[in-house]
Amino acid sequence: MVYRTILVVLTGDSGLEARLQTAQALARRFDAVLVGMHVMPPPFIPIADGEAVTYLAPQLIEAQRQANQELKERVQGAFERICGTGPSVVWREAEGDPERLLVEAARTADLVLAAKGDGEGLEGAQVEQLAMAAGVPVLMLPPDTPEAIGTSTIAGWNGSREAARAVHEALPFLCGAERVILCAVGQEAERDLEAAGAMLRRHGAAVQPQSIDEPDGAAGEILLAQAAAHGADLLVMGTYGHARLRELVFGGATRHVLRKATLPVLFGS
Repeated sequence: MVYRTILVVLTGDSGLEARLQTAQALARRFDAVLVGMHVMPPPFIPIADGEAVTYLAPQLIEAQRQANQELKERVQGAFERICGTGPSVVWREAEGDPERLLVEAARTADLVLAAKGDGEGLEGAQVEQLAMAAGVPVLMLPPDTPEAIGTSTIAGWNGSREAARAVHEALPFLCGAERVILCAVGQEAERDLEAAGAMLRRHGAAVQPQSIDEPDGAAGEILLAQAAAHGADLLVMGTYGHARLRELVFGGATRHVLRKATLPVLFGS
């Protein structure tokens, strides 16, 4: 697994510049093309009124269009100032449904960087949708993300398909880390923990298997606690299946981490 195309989702949140600096550093680290993607919503808002749908007045539509344009120019300016220009830096913009357009763009990348948000607003919804539907790993970045990511890494393991995909998709990070804690939560999860650790060591990862005998339902809290205890700067974990309500890896762990994580999290596809 190599990252040759990195897509960074560009929204006008307060963490944009830090996210761009991280994106630029990762593109250099992995010798990847960096694609910045900004999606503008349509300049109208359908308003449901019973079964009828009305639209905003023309002057309000124009005001929204102007606001979208101003935001796009600000985001593009930051992208070009921090990441530069040239054949290895690509600006993309689109107008339409952000969830659909970002998922489509993500499928032509090897790695997606997206803002954490607050877990409830637009950015949080984007991370959730991308992790569930894009088919590529998604790196969720908190607002104060450092440029250096993955020096000390926690990787969740439970022997499932989703956990296996996550650690394989994270190999570029795991193989470059000084330390990787492969963390199995619960007795069932530890059955093939040593074999998984051996597999990752053959790739060159400095893996330390760790088993924690706790209920699976608390896995999200445990993984975040272990990340804090070990001073980790990256958490790797599997994520949803194809349906929003089917959390296949750690039960409610994915949703908990989406809301509570304060470090970068790589969600496998």
